[in-house]
Amino acid sequence: MSKVLKSVKTSKRKPRQAAKRADILSDKFDGVEGPIDSQHLLISMLLPPAVKAFIRQVESEVDELCGKRYQRGFDNHRWGEQAGSIVLGNQQVAITKPRVRGKDCKEVVLETYEQFQDPELFEQSVFSEGLKRVSQRDYEKGLQKIGSSFGFKKSSVSRKWIKATSAKLKELQGRSLKEMDIGAVFIDGKRFKKYGVIIALGVASNGKKYVLGIYQSSSEDSESCINLLNDLESRGLKERGVLFIVDGGSGLNKALNDKYNCNDDKKRKAVKVRCHVHKWRNIEKSLGEESHKAKGLFWALRDAKDMTEAKAISDRLESVLRDTNQSALTSYLEAKEDLLVIHKLGLSRPLRRFFATTNPIESLNSLIEEDMRRVKKWNGSEHFQRWLATYLLANEKKMRKVRGFTSLPALWVNLRNLTEKKQVDETKQVAS
Repeated sequence: MSKVLKSVKTSKRKPRQAAKRADILSDKFDGVEGPIDSQHLLISMLLPPAVKAFIRQVESEVDELCGKRYQRGFDNHRWGEQAGSIVLGNQQVAITKPRVRGKDCKEVVLETYEQFQDPELFEQSVFSEGLKRVSQRDYEKGLQKIGSSFGFKKSSVSRKWIKATSAKLKELQGRSLKEMDIGAVFIDGKRFKKYGVIIALGVASNGKKYVLGIYQSSSEDSESCINLLNDLESRGLKERGVLFIVDGGSGLNKALNDKYNCNDDKKRKAVKVRCHVHKWRNIEKSLGEESHKAKGLFWALRDAKDMTEAKAISDRLESVLRDTNQSALTSYLEAKEDLLVIHKLGLSRPLRRFFATTNPIESLNSLIEEDMRRVKKWNGSEHFQRWLATYLLANEKKMRKVRGFTSLPALWVNLRNLTEKKQVDETKQVAS
């Protein structure tokens, strides 16, 4: 008994070995029965056929460089083997690779091996897996491990993840907006623990939604919003003729009014629409139990056929609110023009409903919050923005096209007409 225990205590763990090329190509492990007592045997049995194809391709390249074994007349010659690895699928597979020595006694690079070592392949696989697992702490456990074929440590995965997410942040911050033909922009603020950010979501003429940019700010103040708008313009957003859909944030509304004169029919460069849902919630909170008196009229205001009908409904709504609650009336009058302006755009019913709320960007914010909720601590602003940009671009691909998007080009024309009215009038006066 003591001898057995002694042998167990003194036995050394066998070092992990890479799968050998000869074993892979020979199929010597096919049909092996009985217990597997060798890690090398387990690796060789489970290596996919794609690895065999790779090894054969490498051997073919070596034959071209050196000729068949024991064949003379070539400048290059075989120079043994060494441990190596390739990227295959989501895995880094350990193998032994052949070495070739040239006439000048320098090692000849094998193109096949170099191609399968492309770090971008590995970074992309790490990135894809990382999107599925928000917390990197569980990453190593989440990967399927087969012997020494996988060498993922938290530190190496973290480095690759940082590099991949840094590329995503750079992509978001530098993407050109000019080719997208953006005509409508949703803007909203979002807070993640101690970090706040303002996000812009655009709608293109083909109905697709794109994340346009982010601006980190502790609050949704007017200066931060203007900085975001200036950044969007510098990357190609139109300076005139854009539709902005916003909630009731005072800083954002002030920024749009200061930059685009949205409240002035003669000078405005852009059109601003207030979210009907947010405004109704404010009015409803003031009205309390008497909200049913105004609810039907408020939503009939959004669904009116034209501006004439909308104004008639607005007058009735004001009358009801005046008799019911003065605070609710004040809240409505504050946003009245931004609610009615939607009827000047000649929108179809689907587009009117779509642009009457900030639901698209609210939905995006919900997805981002779900993706990032497990992060316990942000290690600085750069860490936060990398993750935010990564998940914004990932969720951008999930967004559906706008219903009724075929009418968007006509909307862009109406926007230009509304925002260029002053210039047209001045041109007529000069001509007369």
